[in-house]
Amino acid sequence: MIKKHYDIIIVGSGPSGVFAALELLRSRQDIKILLIEKGRDIDKRICPMKKSGISCSECPECSLLSGWGGAGAYSDGKLTLSPHIGGSLVKYIGSDSLQSMIRDADRTYVTYGAPDEVYGPEEDDITTLTKRAAEHDLTFIPSKIRHI
Repeated sequence: MIKKHYDIIIVGSGPSGVFAALELLRSRQDIKILLIEKGRDIDKRICPMKKSGISCSECPECSLLSGWGGAGAYSDGKLTLSPHIGGSLVKYIGSDSLQSMIRDADRTYVTYGAPDEVYGPEEDDITTLTKRAAEHDLTFIPSKIRHI
C-alpha cells in the first residue's frame, strides 16, 4: 500500500469543509489537503422520500444531507448577505468581522460562477416596510440576497 502524506484532512465537503480548504490554500498554496466525503456524487444522490413521496426512510447515508455541497446542494440557493440573519455569530465575532467574512464568502461564490445580480428591498421601501412590520410587533431586517 502506498502511504500518502497530507498536511490537513478535512472531513465533510459541505460549505464549511469547502471553504476551510479554500482558506487553507489561500494561506499556503503548497499545503496538501485531503477532503473526505461519505456522500455520493451529486448525480447519484437520490432520496427515496423525494422519489416516491413516502416519509423519511432514515437512510444510513442521507442523500439530501451528504455529498459535495452538503444540504446546500438541494437548497434553493439563496445566500443572505447580512450579519443579522441566520444565527448569532455577530454576538461572538462582532458585526464588522462578520460582514467582512460574508463579503469574502460572497466574492468566492461569484468567482466560482454565482451570478452578479443581488436582490433586496429598494432604499425607498425600507422605511415603509420597517413601519409596517413595527405595526405588528415585528422587526424588519433589510438584507441583500444573492440567488445562486
